[in-house]
Amino acid sequence: MPPSSVTRALIGLIVASLCAGAFAQNIIVQQGDSLWSLARKHGTDVATLRELNGLQSDTLRVGQTLRLPGDGDAAPATTVTVRPGDTLFEIALAHGLTVEDLIAFNDLDGTTIHPGQELRLAAGDAAPEPLVVTIGFGDSLWVLARRYDSTIDAIAAANGIDRSATLRVGDRLTIPGRYAANDLDVGGPAPVEVVVERGDTLWSIAQRHGSDVSALMSANNLTSSRLHVGQRLRIVPGEEVRATRAAEPTPLHAHHHDAPMVWPLSGLITSRYGYRQLRVSGSNFHTGLDIDGDTGDPIVAAVGGTVTFSGWRGGYGYLVVVTQDNVDYYYAHASELLVQEGDTVVAGQLIARVGNTGNSTGSHLHFEVRVDGQPVDPLPILESTAVR
Repeated sequence: MPPSSVTRALIGLIVASLCAGAFAQNIIVQQGDSLWSLARKHGTDVATLRELNGLQSDTLRVGQTLRLPGDGDAAPATTVTVRPGDTLFEIALAHGLTVEDLIAFNDLDGTTIHPGQELRLAAGDAAPEPLVVTIGFGDSLWVLARRYDSTIDAIAAANGIDRSATLRVGDRLTIPGRYAANDLDVGGPAPVEVVVERGDTLWSIAQRHGSDVSALMSANNLTSSRLHVGQRLRIVPGEEVRATRAAEPTPLHAHHHDAPMVWPLSGLITSRYGYRQLRVSGSNFHTGLDIDGDTGDPIVAAVGGTVTFSGWRGGYGYLVVVTQDNVDYYYAHASELLVQEGDTVVAGQLIARVGNTGNSTGSHLHFEVRVDGQPVDPLPILESTAVR
């Protein structure tokens, strides 16, 4: 006797239930859980948990049921390829990460990225060391949350303590989403903060401060554009957003009398162009490329041109500037200058020697390229054009 329609329906429900159980797992949110801690515990990411569970924010409640990704779910992306115009702020926001995550996962010196660059979206086998801080006098979960752009609940959950816990001097706490390798700030101006007023939107605040909505969301760990009066927001300056936007190398006329562009110094690159964690001269933005060398090593002109400056210039120390058309090439921190203003030089000509003058912490060459007075990233230009 053929099975009835009711029987077939019951069989279908049982099979569907068994299949669903094989492909997905549900968990119950416990006291102290956060999306960040659950993602770490179950080998997934915050963005995937949000998508699977239709969450509009990171707020969880005890007893809430969450679905974890299973074999039947599409695996979260592990890498992303940078496209022209991308910033780390936008990539972090799109994948439920922070800029700190991307810097740590990819061992970046700062936030400068290039089209075609592949970025890891997870820590991989060698997870970066989390930031652990020692509690000092006056510290509280509220103080730590403000200092490290976190929340009381997130810090409490990461350390298995209650949000009302009293901290003791000397205690050590892990700061979720922050990494030891990225905690290099050694001073400089305090970041700009604003307080949200009635009628403010992310767009209006970004416009007012010359910033970008995605940068504000990423810098303040926002999961939606909703704001409330009295909320404090960290401002990412517009010049930092624009300067770190992925762009193709700036085309330059790198030849002078048919001479090729050359590397100004042979050595290891110790600091790249762009926003970096270490503050120098009150700024996090590094406008050039640092190449390691010993005092006295030869510095040669990368391209031919006219020497438009040769002398002492503040934090640059002893500096040579060679100009070709609308492009200036800076050679800074020299110990000895071998050309004078008005001299004509050719690519590869000895113009100075490596030193440690000006605002410098060791012997090296600081090399800048400025087009119409604005700094551009020298590295892709050198890598695509110069010979050693």
